[in-house]
Amino acid sequence: MIRILLIEALLFGLLGAIVFRLLFAFIRRMAVAWAISMLLIMVITIFIGARVGPQLLHEWGGSVRDDLPAIVLRAVRTAAWLLGSLLAWLAVRKRKALGLEPPPDLPPGDV
Repeated sequence: MIRILLIEALLFGLLGAIVFRLLFAFIRRMAVAWAISMLLIMVITIFIGARVGPQLLHEWGGSVRDDLPAIVLRAVRTAAWLLGSLLAWLAVRKRKALGLEPPPDLPPGDV
């Protein structure tokens, strides 16, 4: 079960970082990128199932009795998304400090 949680966490962390970076690249406003990222993780958490199938548990060497509550899986996904977004935000801040980000008043195509 730990392996499945680790894969879920890594996947959602990567998705969170990619989505946040793309949002910031197109919008160029930090607060709006954060707000849309939070909205996306809420929508994803609501619409993606939070149960691990018994066949998947069996294939990965777990027992069906080891099933986690839905709230734990959703919390792991959300925390990983937020951590990935936080890492992307730190990368954007570092790029701005080094002068690698274009000014916010340029349109997205004029870089």
